[in-house]
Amino acid sequence: MSSAPPRRTPRRSSSEPPTSRKGVPLRLTVAGGALGLETYESLPLDPFVVEDLAWTLPDLRFPVDLSGGVDVFRHRRGKLSRLSISATFTKLESHVRPRLREALGRVATAPRLWPLEAAVGVGITGEIGALAFDLVWAPSASEARWIVVNARGAGNVGVPLAQALRVAETLFAGGAERQGRTLIAADIGQRLARQLAPSLGARAPGKGSVGIEALDIDADGLRLRLSDVSTLPELTPVAVRSLELAQLTREADDALARGDAERARHQYLQALERAPRHPELAALIAHIDLEHADRAEAALGMLVDCMPAAEFGWLGAQLLSRVGDTQGARHAVLLAATRELYPPVAAGLWQQLATLATSAGERMDALDRAVASAPTLSSVRWARYDARVELGDERGALADAESLEAAASGVRARHEVLLRAADRLVARGFVRPAGQLFERALRYLPDDASATFGLARALLGAGRSERAMALLERSIELSEASGSPSPDALIELGRLLVERCGDHPQAIARVSQVPSSSERQLEALALEGRWRAAIGDLRGASLAFARLREACELSGRARKEDVASWLTEAAQFENHSLGDVAAAERHLASALRLAPRDTRVRRLYRQTAAALAKRAR
Repeated sequence: MSSAPPRRTPRRSSSEPPTSRKGVPLRLTVAGGALGLETYESLPLDPFVVEDLAWTLPDLRFPVDLSGGVDVFRHRRGKLSRLSISATFTKLESHVRPRLREALGRVATAPRLWPLEAAVGVGITGEIGALAFDLVWAPSASEARWIVVNARGAGNVGVPLAQALRVAETLFAGGAERQGRTLIAADIGQRLARQLAPSLGARAPGKGSVGIEALDIDADGLRLRLSDVSTLPELTPVAVRSLELAQLTREADDALARGDAERARHQYLQALERAPRHPELAALIAHIDLEHADRAEAALGMLVDCMPAAEFGWLGAQLLSRVGDTQGARHAVLLAATRELYPPVAAGLWQQLATLATSAGERMDALDRAVASAPTLSSVRWARYDARVELGDERGALADAESLEAAASGVRARHEVLLRAADRLVARGFVRPAGQLFERALRYLPDDASATFGLARALLGAGRSERAMALLERSIELSEASGSPSPDALIELGRLLVERCGDHPQAIARVSQVPSSSERQLEALALEGRWRAAIGDLRGASLAFARLREACELSGRARKEDVASWLTEAAQFENHSLGDVAAAERHLASALRLAPRDTRVRRLYRQTAAALAKRAR
């Protein structure tokens, strides 16, 4: 058998990199008389992209045989010479969102990053409010340094810098160490090279003299360049000032981040002695003093020593408001809101301005501006919805409800939005629009007992009692199926059975289903006693009223005025229908404890107590 002809080795294209491992983007380079390795295409390193990576092999002796290509040299220890990484703001926001999901309560919107001059703006919004701060870029020759400055917030975020330091530390978790308000990432080039080397099938380069060359910040994102020929980076005036302040307040900032506010305040005062009339130091002390009502004048005086109180935004407004200067407080919030770059914080400031308004027009104007600043922020739209309902703006309230419904994600979320909006309309007496919202809520969850009961209540207000009764029956069936019958539906249906049908026995049966754990149990017992008395079941009525008094003495869930009225009714029943003066006196004694200033209760109690004493004699 003849042997097979020898296989010809294909000639490598001149444009193909000399590597023996397919997919490993490395090639040999010669620069400055030294052999090295470099990547020839971008590499993913979530959330970054490595655009350039190169290292030299300084320990080689010439001449060198290059016929083996990259495979011969990729396991040699080299020295890092270049590194360039980049990331878009969109990618960074997606990367940090899981880390910050509980930073301010449940996160309402995705974190936001935006470019500033030699800095990056950071914004986050949660259940307790909105927070924004700046990360100023202030590198040294070998360390990447970011400084937290200009922290501000809206809502219940407390001292904004304290929240900002915790958020920043979470952002850089595993990548930088926080010292005061400074976040430091040392040997960043070496650490990234060690992460990338295994994926390249190469040995990680040793520590070289690579330093930070530049950081480019633009609308697209960040691009960091490191090089072994870099010089000492230049610092902007903002970075220099931020570094000086960070050094001055390092221990105080650490105490603030730990939650030790009093220690932080003491150290900020010491820093203020060394740097007199420093606006940020005065603001931090004033923020801490906001928790103490008796420190308002002193805190305001400390601010005014540095610059006008209106320049301190919401902090200055709170202090001005506490000392009675409402007009100055409004001016301070107005300045802060118009200057704010992060929309949720601006919206929160406009919402807070509405609380300082002196007229309905000023209040609605501030809320309109709040919604315009952050249209997707539900908290400010709910605030405007409530204001419109309170002012009787039915059309505007419905428009806000529709917007909140559209912004909600998911069937259940939209259903809950409509229920919440409809309940508030019913509470203010807007029956017709509330019925519309309840009907829309039932489109999402047709078998929801709460929405069914709400629609029934709205129809009752509109005078459609027959349809309302059917819906109440349906609501009770649905709530019983879930294991917890609706007390509200049971009581409303009982009332309708008495008022519309004259069916007292069935009404008694319904209110007797109200569980003892319900807040409306006392009302149910009062109605049961009243209706039993109406059909002549005097002993049953007496028992119901006795259970009412016992439940009242063991709990205080219902309004005291209502319970006192029910107990007075029970006392009159016992006195006039059964002639039981002792039972009547006990009912009135309980009523008097609940409503000691009620003249009618006091008069009836004196009469009953006198009759009881006369009988005893």
